[in-house]
Amino acid sequence: MHSDLYKDFTLLIDGKEAFPEILRCIDGAEKSIRINMFIWRDDEIGNRIAAAVLAAAERGVQVDISVDRYGVVLEKAEECKKSFFHKKQTFAEKCKIWGLRRMYPMRGTPRRAADEETPLYRRIVSHPNIRVGADVFKADHSKFYIFDGRTLILGGLNIEDKENGADMQGRVYGDYMVKMAGEEYVAAFLAALGGEVPRVDAPYFFGVNTKSTVPYRFDMEGLYLDMIEEAERELHITMAYFSPMKKFVRAILAAYRRGVRVSVMIPAHANFQDSANRKTVRRLLKKSGGGIAVYLSPRMLHTKLIATEKAVSFGSTNITKKAFCQLSELNLFIRNTDAPLPAALLANERERMTEATSVTDYRKIRYNAPLAFLEGFVV
Repeated sequence: MHSDLYKDFTLLIDGKEAFPEILRCIDGAEKSIRINMFIWRDDEIGNRIAAAVLAAAERGVQVDISVDRYGVVLEKAEECKKSFFHKKQTFAEKCKIWGLRRMYPMRGTPRRAADEETPLYRRIVSHPNIRVGADVFKADHSKFYIFDGRTLILGGLNIEDKENGADMQGRVYGDYMVKMAGEEYVAAFLAALGGEVPRVDAPYFFGVNTKSTVPYRFDMEGLYLDMIEEAERELHITMAYFSPMKKFVRAILAAYRRGVRVSVMIPAHANFQDSANRKTVRRLLKKSGGGIAVYLSPRMLHTKLIATEKAVSFGSTNITKKAFCQLSELNLFIRNTDAPLPAALLANERERMTEATSVTDYRKIRYNAPLAFLEGFVV
């Protein structure tokens, strides 16, 4: 069923596969590069990609970069605490950064870092072939690249070292990107960003929250719920940040009670929102009597994935109120789970489940209740 349609789709697992392919595409670009990014740190991989972009511009490629101002708080609150583009912060941003550092103290990271303009930064922002938009607060959480109007790469990876291996606390990161080679995919993607309503029965489509239309369109909550409600045999969810939203808890429990085999995997120790994550899976375990399979991964899974026997979706969208009501988001949906890309993705998910800890007793999942309440309120 539509197997040939997916021959131009390539799954990129983690930064170890995604970043080399992104760099190859930058090096091979002839006319144009478009990068839309949530976080771009001033670290090793951030500078490698920036240097490749500058080299492309030097050979005449037109480069358009959009890095959301919203991301500066996270860029400065963790890891190297250095942002590639957001070198100065407002007083309000500094207050948010201070608060986030207090809520989530992270061992192994510098207390503060001098975040000065670098020669590479100055060359990029002043280059005539590079347009940079980094000062607008768009609340755009999506991540994608377009090369020469004929190659699209999208998914969940930000540009930062921890996505290329492990963070400064030793947590190995896990996430996915997909490369789609063909002008038709780029055209369909741009149409979705422009507000075109997806054909959800199509072999593939792009699910988006987009603010390029009036009124704004926030489709991802409904698309996720539809997938859960359509499941007949299998439902698997891997989620970096999973708030205990009542409508999702009810939908997942309803799937379990109608005989669907349900599995949920989260990071055992998330960098943010760990208590809310644990509250969610504890509630699912308790209300299902241990029937829902819950896995706590030793990896910091940055993945946002829902899969059934009918479809698979992955990209940038967490199950949180903010993701559904405030942020621009982007997911790829594929209807044929037997196609090579979703089959490889699900095989990798099964492998990660074998290294995770299976929990059947909800009482073994502990969390900070006041912090969980605050996380649920904020995100």
